[in-house]
Amino acid sequence: MDITNSTITQPEIFGFIPQNIFYTVLAAAVIIIVGYIIGRLIEILIKKISYTTGLDAFFRKTSVGRALLRSGYTAGDFLGLFVKWIIYIAAIFYALLELSYASPNLAFLYDTSRSVLTYLPYLVSGVIILIIGLIMVDWISDYFKRSYPANDQYAQTLLNFVGDAFRFILYYMVITIALSVMKVNVTILYIFAQGLAWAVAIGLGIAIGLVLAVPPEGTIEEVPGAGVEAGREEE
Repeated sequence: MDITNSTITQPEIFGFIPQNIFYTVLAAAVIIIVGYIIGRLIEILIKKISYTTGLDAFFRKTSVGRALLRSGYTAGDFLGLFVKWIIYIAAIFYALLELSYASPNLAFLYDTSRSVLTYLPYLVSGVIILIIGLIMVDWISDYFKRSYPANDQYAQTLLNFVGDAFRFILYYMVITIALSVMKVNVTILYIFAQGLAWAVAIGLGIAIGLVLAVPPEGTIEEVPGAGVEAGREEE
């Protein structure tokens, strides 16, 4: 028996589609459909949770929330849209990963899909850190402005300056950490931060000193010996 001329044929679907290719494409299509359904359901669920728990109202009190509202999105809209598209992207690249097994000519899809799917957790983690961090920065800055009972306009202006300076510094830190988690090169930000930190630290030190040095309105500082001189004048 001559086996050199024998050929191994794969079973075919519909008489012309190789079985392995058919089932691979079918699996990829199922992955995309399931990803689409899950993404839509998760988006609806997040919107409902955000509305019922008062998350939308809380976001309106922060700079991030107000910026979203100006863009036409509530907290639930933004979070639902973000999670939905992460699921969509994951489903698409999982489908492409499945398709890469159909033919050796599609091997390039394997490397591309694996790279994207490997990076997605870093992207999601960075965005979560960014959102939570910016919200916490707003809360800390506002709390600092209310922590010192300023009774005059001068002291209140200085307190606002200090609070905004803290906000800027913490924003910078949160953004840098989030970009680092996303595997973005932030070397230039570290170099810029060194000079900025000294300038802001000096400005904050001067501002805090001025705030603490200004007495509240209605407070009269007693000058030593003033009472004795007033008694002499009455005599």
